[in-house]
Amino acid sequence: MHNREQTVLLVSDDAALCAAARREFETRIAGLRVSAVSNLGAARRILEDDAPAVILLEEASIATESEGPRGMVPRLDAVVTSLAVYAPVVVIGTAEQRTELSALIAAGAADYVARDGGCLPAAMGMIQRRLRQTQRLADSTIEPFRAEPEDFGEVLRHELSNPLTGILGNAELLLADIHKKNDGQLPHGGQQRVETIAALAVRLRETVRRLSQEWESRRAQIS
Repeated sequence: MHNREQTVLLVSDDAALCAAARREFETRIAGLRVSAVSNLGAARRILEDDAPAVILLEEASIATESEGPRGMVPRLDAVVTSLAVYAPVVVIGTAEQRTELSALIAAGAADYVARDGGCLPAAMGMIQRRLRQTQRLADSTIEPFRAEPEDFGEVLRHELSNPLTGILGNAELLLADIHKKNDGQLPHGGQQRVETIAALAVRLRETVRRLSQEWESRRAQIS
């Protein structure tokens, strides 16, 4: 196994929660690098240069963001969809908002923990599971067709499901906003969503092309 440094990106403007989360990380996960930011803007700047293994998002920190002329707070599912393109997201928030993320949770792109006295240990358990998955992917992605069948299946799911989740999530949100406005015009932020969908579609196409080339090369070696 190739030991690679793993990073968790913590997004929260709650100093007490950040400190408690860091203590949990230090106690339970050795050799982990933690990048902590207080808002989504800072998180996105980090993601432009370095994709973490897992993103831990405190749902309340989204309330500090605003978009559009009326300063509307972005929807939780829209935020998590945009972050899940880079890495799985573990969300800490109110139990009532879990339903909003049900599609992303079902797709394996996100986990949700209700914020209460025991939320951090539960979140750490989810993060540890995600980190183990990421490490196995890092090992088997080096030579995916020499991996064990179950490992290659996980590589395939990971490489295809992330862009697919982003495409479907952004498309569903865009369609919902269009139907709500019902004026034949793109809603605010619609152009950015279309550009994201196009970029993810290109990424998905290139992933399929690369995997197909590797498969054909593997078959040629065997024959």
